[in-house]
Amino acid sequence: MISTHKCEQKVSSSGRILVPKRAWVIRILSIVTLSLVTIYNVYQGMLLSDPLVVYSTLMPLHALLVFACGWALYKNPAKGRIRDELVSVVIPVYNQKEMIRIVINAVFQSTYKNIEVVAVNDGSKDGTREILNELAKDYPGLKVIHKTNEGKRKAVAAGFSASKGRYVILIDSDSVMDKNAITEFMKAFSADTRIGGVVGYAKVWNADKNVLTRCQDAWYDYAFNIHKTCESAFGNVLCCSGCLAGYRREAIVDFIPYWTRAKIHNSDDRDLTSFALATKWAKKELVPTLGEKITTKLANAMAGYDDSEDRALTSHAIVEWKTVYVSTAIVYTDVPERMKGYLKQQKRWKKGYIRSNFYVSAFFWRKPLIMSLIFYTEFLATFTAPLITLIVFLYEPLILGQFWLPGVFLLGSVLVGFIQGLDYKFRDPGAKNWKYKPLMNLVTTFVLSWMIFFALWNYRKNEWLTR
Repeated sequence: MISTHKCEQKVSSSGRILVPKRAWVIRILSIVTLSLVTIYNVYQGMLLSDPLVVYSTLMPLHALLVFACGWALYKNPAKGRIRDELVSVVIPVYNQKEMIRIVINAVFQSTYKNIEVVAVNDGSKDGTREILNELAKDYPGLKVIHKTNEGKRKAVAAGFSASKGRYVILIDSDSVMDKNAITEFMKAFSADTRIGGVVGYAKVWNADKNVLTRCQDAWYDYAFNIHKTCESAFGNVLCCSGCLAGYRREAIVDFIPYWTRAKIHNSDDRDLTSFALATKWAKKELVPTLGEKITTKLANAMAGYDDSEDRALTSHAIVEWKTVYVSTAIVYTDVPERMKGYLKQQKRWKKGYIRSNFYVSAFFWRKPLIMSLIFYTEFLATFTAPLITLIVFLYEPLILGQFWLPGVFLLGSVLVGFIQGLDYKFRDPGAKNWKYKPLMNLVTTFVLSWMIFFALWNYRKNEWLTR
């Protein structure tokens, strides 16, 4: 299904994402409201001498920090002059006959012309091999590698080894990049030589298919234009998502052999991001208190899996390099249309998130205070969100008689979702799915937060496909 909504989000010459003045009024009111709700809940918890009520304010506090930093501090880093340097586009492919022709055609329509494209067929069985061979005849700049099925991690590594460019762009085989995406990435690399990793703005390709895809569309906007803008303001984007990410070769080149040799087989975009944040030698120098043995175990626990390869590469760049979000580099990605596929994807993502964040947590406390607070608060909430839900909806009303708390909690979740959705509409006037963000927040609270248990149960299972 072809995307029916093209991005209308605009960025000023100073790098600010443009919104009307009334949006800033609502943003300020939102921050004030969230602050008051958080303070009230803390006060009630202290009044009741109940630390559990106080702890339940963890997620509103996290949302407050992300909003404030993402809105106030982010500037698009794509400001430099374009240089005519070779860019290698690596596409790992497995059973993608429906999309791969569209994906590769879009890459070759790029306004940045000095590119080579390496498509790595990881043992596809659905006719993808034949389509890639046909495309190689049409595009002299396309190199196709056919290999046995070994997972996304090794497919990316094979493409990286076969590429020659100083800059390497990774794109999923179900993602269609905008013609200006590579150009915008190169502007960011040129503007700041400290940038080692970049990530683009992912929009949903099949957004209007059903309620589930509309909810995902609203979620993607928040994940990129609020959450990643916050991280990017500090040069510490924690996941350069596999749908469209770019790296300086020197930021990850020492990690690729280590990553490929890992004895366990399972990792995704979070791994690459994580290792862009902490190089192999930096692990020893920056985390001496933990000891090399422990940090090596943490690294192996992340690097050897195909459910967080993007986070691993990003993590490798984050200590010595900056990782940033380029809001003008747009990609349209195909998302699950059925709940079964969606939950499978979320379980895989949750595993990758846990793996990479255990590793990053060993050194991230050395980052700026606000960014560290956001990171550790979010990571802690990942494990305790189900507990908070039980406290709010069972323990507090049934044991302590605090029947008001579930209503306040639900109201807060819906309010935050409405703020996030409305902000999407302000930034992108043509957006139709912004109103689904409150519903998505409820899904996150009552469904996705519980995926932590499935992720831990299947922690050692290797998988990299959503569908």
